[in-house]
Amino acid sequence: MTPRFMSIRPALLWLLLGLLAACSASGGSSDGIDYDTCGLRPRATLPVTFRGNVPIVQGTINGMAAALILDTGATGMALTENALHRLDLKTDEQHMFTSHGIGGQSQAFAGTLHDFQIDGIHVPDHPVSVLPNTSQISRQHAVDGLFGVSILSVFAVAFKIQHKVVTLYAGRICPGTVLPVWGRPSEMVDASRSTKGRFIIPVELDGKQLNALIDTGAEASIVSADVVASLGVTQAALQAGPHAVLVGTGPQTATAYAHVFQEIRIGDDVAFHPLLLVTERAEPGIDMILGADYLKSHHLWLSPYTKRVFIERGGQARAGP
Repeated sequence: MTPRFMSIRPALLWLLLGLLAACSASGGSSDGIDYDTCGLRPRATLPVTFRGNVPIVQGTINGMAAALILDTGATGMALTENALHRLDLKTDEQHMFTSHGIGGQSQAFAGTLHDFQIDGIHVPDHPVSVLPNTSQISRQHAVDGLFGVSILSVFAVAFKIQHKVVTLYAGRICPGTVLPVWGRPSEMVDASRSTKGRFIIPVELDGKQLNALIDTGAEASIVSADVVASLGVTQAALQAGPHAVLVGTGPQTATAYAHVFQEIRIGDDVAFHPLLLVTERAEPGIDMILGADYLKSHHLWLSPYTKRVFIERGGQARAGP
């Protein structure tokens, strides 16, 4: 099952980023973070659990516990329709959201997020997308929604998914600030193509240059079917192999085919014979999804300020995604 990203109106995204940044700037002394001195320091540490291969973080909404998919592929926060009612939140009929991705497109009125807190961070109230009961995620009753980049992109984020922890860093970046702050050898990957707070990086698959979205909300890494066809892999060859059913924010499921490629290169990291899923393209301009399977074997630092991704060096070529 692979939860997918969703769209949120860009104006609302940047309004929320401004509100969070203003709260940080005005509350530097009260929240224990120095926003005047150069350097980044931990602001929050989020324990991560897993449901299947999907990372889950815990927060509170309206004083009640909420389990959310940690989803760097989602441009905004989303709640299921069931969670909206359970958490006693209201529908905002002034805003309509459209979600795109695995399972098709769906539309629903927004919900009004109230009193959302996660590890001491209080997020300003704002409209959020509601995943209707017709969506596959809502039907499973497994999570309350998606914790997307509208909040995450206010911070530098260190992912240590295999250690079941994600750390959010805040502070001030100066010309001499060294990133990442973890102090171990890392590969810097350009993410200047990133949009709407999400991270898109260059990837080479069997010699072909691709744009890959880092998407922690996806259980597995996925390649678009048209890309695979351009590599000479036929539909008949795909259908002869194993397949999987993908679940996302849409009302339908989607079929994906497993295929073993020759190699994948991300920065100086090389993996031989990676097994990736192949399905129809979910979004223009995104050739590939780097899912939670990749993050489970790599430490990543995402820097929204510099639009760079840092990958801790593993030192050896390996097999797998």
